[in-house]
Amino acid sequence: MIRTRLRPIVPRAALALLAAVLVAPTAGAQASIGMQGFGYPVGGGSVRTNGTGGAFAEFDALTPTNPAAIGGVSRTVITAQTEPELRTLTVNGVSEKSTLQRIPLIMLILPARRGVAISLSATSFLDRTFATTTIGSARIDGRSVPTNDQTQVRGAINDLRAGAGWQLSSRFRVGVAGHLYTGEHRATRERTFADTLAFGSVLDSSRVTYFGTALSVGGEATLGKGFTALASYRRGNELNARIRDTIVSKASVPTRTGIALRYDGIVGSVFAVGMEQIAWSAMTSLGSATTIASDATNWHAGAEVAGPKFRGLPLLVRAGYARNALPFGIVGQTARENRFSAGLGVPVAGEDATLDLSVQRASRTMSGSAFKESAWLLGIGIQIRPRN
Repeated sequence: MIRTRLRPIVPRAALALLAAVLVAPTAGAQASIGMQGFGYPVGGGSVRTNGTGGAFAEFDALTPTNPAAIGGVSRTVITAQTEPELRTLTVNGVSEKSTLQRIPLIMLILPARRGVAISLSATSFLDRTFATTTIGSARIDGRSVPTNDQTQVRGAINDLRAGAGWQLSSRFRVGVAGHLYTGEHRATRERTFADTLAFGSVLDSSRVTYFGTALSVGGEATLGKGFTALASYRRGNELNARIRDTIVSKASVPTRTGIALRYDGIVGSVFAVGMEQIAWSAMTSLGSATTIASDATNWHAGAEVAGPKFRGLPLLVRAGYARNALPFGIVGQTARENRFSAGLGVPVAGEDATLDLSVQRASRTMSGSAFKESAWLLGIGIQIRPRN
C-alpha cells in the first residue's frame, strides 16, 4: 500500500545528522521525526476529513473511524485516494528532503435494508518506510578503510476493517466494526568499501511481520438546533510480532476513544470540533528499550461551506486545524505535530462522482532536541456512487 522515493543524503547533511545521533539517534538515522518507533500514524482519514483537520472523522462515512457514520447510506460508494508527502528535516541549519507516496485509503460501502449499510476498507495505520546513506570508516588489519552504509526500511501496519452501521431514526445512528491489523517491517543494510578490489560488500537483512485484531463501536445522536454529538471506541486485542513462524514479542493494538460535536444549523455549512485519545503505550513491549510509546491526545477543528456552483452543484470549500501528539519517541523526548489544512469537493459527474482535494501543512518538533520537520501532504480522492 505504501511506496517511497527518497533523495540521496549528501555528505554534508549526513555528517550533520550523524552528529545529531548523539542527541536523538532514532530521528537522525531515519531523517524523520514522524517515523520513529513503529512509524507515523497516518490516521486513515478521507480527503474530506483531512481537508478539515481531521474534525470530520467521527461522522464522515468515507473515514473508517466511527462505524455509525455509514448508517443510512442509501447508495453504493467506491472510493480511493492518494496522499504524497514532501518532507523537510532541519537540524543545526542543515536540511534533508524526502518524498513519500502513500495510498492510505480504499473503501467500499454497500447499502442494505432499513437504514443498514456495510463497509469494507483498507487503510494505512502506521507507516515506517525510509532510506538513509551514511559515510564512515572501519578499521581492518590495522588500517582505516572508508565505508558507505546504505539502510533501507520498508514497513507498514495496515488496518483492514469490516463494519456495519444502522440508522435507527432521524436522530440516532449506531455501528460496529471488526479490524484486522497486518503488515511487515523489512530492513536491509549494505556496507560497501572504497577499496572495492580488496574488500567486497556486506549485506544484512531482517523481516518482522505483525498480526492483531480490534473491535470498534460508535454512535451518533442529534441534540437539536443543528447540534449533533458523536462518539466512538476501539478496543484493541493482542498484537504479535513474528520472525518467520515464531512469535518474538506481544503487545496490544492501541485502544482509541473519540468524541466530536457537529453544527450544521446554517444551510450549506458544517462545523465540527473533535478530540481523540489513543493508548499507544500498549505497543511498548513490541519495541526496544531506546524507543518509547506514549499515549496521545489529539485535537481537531474544521469546517465545510458551500462555495460557487460547478456544473449545477456547489463546490465544497474546507479548512481545519489539528494538534497531534505523535506516539513514538526516545526516552525523555516526545514528538508533536501542528497541522493547517484546506480542501475542495468538486462534483465531476453530478451526484454520481466527486473529486476531493486537500492540502495539509504539518510542523513537527521533538522536545529537548534541535530537530524540526515540516511537510506538505497533498490529498487526491475520488468517490464513485453507481446508481442502484
